Amino acid sequence: MNVINSWFLDWFWLYMTTSSILVILVVFLLKTPKRDSNEEWKQLEIDKDEAFENKVNLLIRNGRRDVDVIKYIRKEKNLGLLHAKQYFDRIKASSE
Repeated sequence: MNVINSWFLDWFWLYMTTSSILVILVVFLLKTPKRDSNEEWKQLEIDKDEAFENKVNLLIRNGRRDVDVIKYIRKEKNLGLLHAKQYFDRIKASSE
């Protein structure tokens, strides 16, 4: 019976363990560097590539769906969805 009390009913051990875990999590969250997410994605500069932009313009003029063209840009330029969409919008606006 003494063993059961020492392992399962030792509330101080449970309190100390959970408190320690919570303190470690709070310190970890406070020390994690915060990205400036509002500005970081807006400031991406993509180098001009005339040959690639001509390929994209050709795809647009041939009636390809916007989604397919954006997928193509993502694959070829290794960009995220938002950056590929911005790149597509810039090319589409310049061709009109």
